[in-house]
Amino acid sequence: MSVESVFPRLESLLPRVAKPVQYVGGELNATVKDWDSAAVRWALMYPDAYEVGLPNQGVMILYEILNEQPDVLAERTYAVWPDLEKLMREHHVPQFTVDGHRPVGAFDLLGVSFSTELGYTNMLTALDLAGIPLHATDRTEDHPV
Repeated sequence: MSVESVFPRLESLLPRVAKPVQYVGGELNATVKDWDSAAVRWALMYPDAYEVGLPNQGVMILYEILNEQPDVLAERTYAVWPDLEKLMREHHVPQFTVDGHRPVGAFDLLGVSFSTELGYTNMLTALDLAGIPLHATDRTEDHPV
């Protein structure tokens, strides 16, 4: 069951935000795999702005190792700035990955890398934007682990 990119809905919002390039993706060495050919799909989150999270070596290493596996797909997601968060809520655009612009809530697993406790609130915002309940007791098998 394929998962569609949210980019067509996101693209029209980008001219209205500061630093829209942080949401576009397509960096050197970025990987976008076929959703349907993966047995396991990871969303790796660094709960801070793209420009802070992109150089994080831990996320970069996990991303590369996971994507080297033929049946594993890994994509990255970062905290969005308040200007885009507001527009995403208004236009019902979920938290997305920068690689394939897929909804974070559609992945099997969500890995989060914290460098400080300041990222906790950003993670909660991302979970809410993704439609993932904040309390584990409220989650079902349809939500990422």
